[in-house]
Amino acid sequence: MFKLEINIIFWTLISFGVVCWVISAKIYPVLAKMMQERADKIAGELASAERQNREADALRQDLEERQRALELAERRILSEAREKAKTQADAQLKALQAEFRALRKTKEEDLRRVEDDFSRNFEEHVGQMLCAACEKILRVELTPEMQQRILQERLEELKKLKEF
Repeated sequence: MFKLEINIIFWTLISFGVVCWVISAKIYPVLAKMMQERADKIAGELASAERQNREADALRQDLEERQRALELAERRILSEAREKAKTQADAQLKALQAEFRALRKTKEEDLRRVEDDFSRNFEEHVGQMLCAACEKILRVELTPEMQQRILQERLEELKKLKEF
């Protein structure tokens, strides 16, 4: 059965005490030092990461503010450019309209002159042809008064046709 031997218990306790003393005196300080260094390193890295996080947030906010400022400047510049383009387009349109009116007036005057010249020449030629035709048809030589009266009557008819 089970027998208790003091000798074995004594040496077991002594061995256990020596092992505990060696662990507490030699191994534990080294392990505690390593654990403290590791904890300090982790705390330093966490502090560094937190600082970098704050710096990144500050940079992000700064960049967002810059971006908003750039977008605002972009809208302002585009608005000014549109307004300037509209002003220039309006000025060019007015200049072209004035040029068109002047050109139209000139061409209308030219057309009136050509029409007047044509009417005078036409009236003369028609009058001569009319008188010649009347003389042939009537087989009578027309006097200048008769020619004038025939011409006047035909010109009045032409003017009525022209107005129509």
